[in-house]
Amino acid sequence: MKLAWLVTFLIIYQIAVLSAPTIVYADEPPDQPQLTQRTFITPLADKERFGSVIASLNKINPSGEALQAVDMPDLGFSLVTGSFTDEEANKLLSEGYQEPDSLEVSLFADGGCGARSRLALVADDKLVPPSVCRVVGSPSLVTNGSTVWIIDSGVDDDVVTNKLLTISGRINCMVTPCDDTVSSSVPDHQGHGTMVAGIIGGMRAQNVTTGQYLGIVGVSPGVPLKIVKAFEGEKSKIIGPPLAALQYVSNHASAGEILNISWGAQFMETARKGGQLDLLGQMDKLLFEIANKKVRIVIAAGNAREDDEASWVQSFFPANASEYFSPYPTQGFIQSVSASDSTYIPTGTIVIGPCSTVSGDWCDVLWNGGAFGAAMSEPGVDVQVLWRSTDNNHKLRQNICSGTSLAAPVLAGLLARNTSLQKAQIKTGVIPNADQLGYWTAGKADVSDPDYPKCN
Repeated sequence: MKLAWLVTFLIIYQIAVLSAPTIVYADEPPDQPQLTQRTFITPLADKERFGSVIASLNKINPSGEALQAVDMPDLGFSLVTGSFTDEEANKLLSEGYQEPDSLEVSLFADGGCGARSRLALVADDKLVPPSVCRVVGSPSLVTNGSTVWIIDSGVDDDVVTNKLLTISGRINCMVTPCDDTVSSSVPDHQGHGTMVAGIIGGMRAQNVTTGQYLGIVGVSPGVPLKIVKAFEGEKSKIIGPPLAALQYVSNHASAGEILNISWGAQFMETARKGGQLDLLGQMDKLLFEIANKKVRIVIAAGNAREDDEASWVQSFFPANASEYFSPYPTQGFIQSVSASDSTYIPTGTIVIGPCSTVSGDWCDVLWNGGAFGAAMSEPGVDVQVLWRSTDNNHKLRQNICSGTSLAAPVLAGLLARNTSLQKAQIKTGVIPNADQLGYWTAGKADVSDPDYPKCN
């Protein structure tokens, strides 16, 4: 069976795709077939037969449930994703079901981290990253904030065990249907998801024995987070776990909640060459559908390279869906977020450059010239964040990272407070007054000890 409806953006595979990631489980006997993460799709008109073929494989997800396809009504197809042996994948291929050669999205495109270190106990309760100090001062626990959904690489189990985050749900969308059982495991093997969650709702926990504190405070400490795992490594094909995750959020998110998306791709040229523009337009409609349910969506605008003088948000997916406002514009919308380098300039400090006129206040400069057309900018340069723990000895870690991936969760955390935002002008940018920085109330940063900054 030939799927003519997909010829513009599918490659018809005659053999198993060699580039698909191989998943080898620790308890998998060496003589057993290896499993590979795969995704197959079919038009909705053929979903019944598709379901029967999948059922004939007798595959069971980690939750103990049968592997099933999920419908993507806005996109017009049914999708199954999971781990398959070569024999199982070849059976699906022989039945005419194809693997989409879809756009690849990345967690860290032109952004990154470079200073992993141990997260140690500290003597007092004053560890506040400058990025947080800039937008909310020294925040206290938020007890009535809105739930924030995070589609990312999962969350570190050790961070949760140490009560440094409030997790209200864990959903594994590396398989279909997404596993949302109580026992669902969404460990973060990459670090990105833990970082994003910590920026939004990180808390400090006091050791009952020593009285010392552990953790890094976020913009809205303690707000409930729903973690949706759609990445195992740094990259993923959008038609697969990320798309299944978006559909899950569309089906389950409630009015007043927030969705954070800190990933994407610079798709314009790739899409033109690969014929995927129509497909991406349909995916935008899925985001619009989520916003129309009065969900506030925050998307990283995309990281501009230092030598890129024309990096427009509209060239990044899914940030290109910004700014969209639902019929209830204050309750449901899509906003892209660029990154600013926010620095507190103490009185009497001599500064050369765009911050030369600032004294005793914050100076905000767009990072690498910014991502023009973004709805908002937030601190995203040299941000101190929670990171995934070490695999073997479970030692907690922190990191220093930069990118719009970090700026988006700052806005998500601010929105979770359900308070009005103030705005500050960015000092420089090719487009004057573009991407204003949003904040609630600013503090004064004390970075005399770079490892343990305070907010006065």
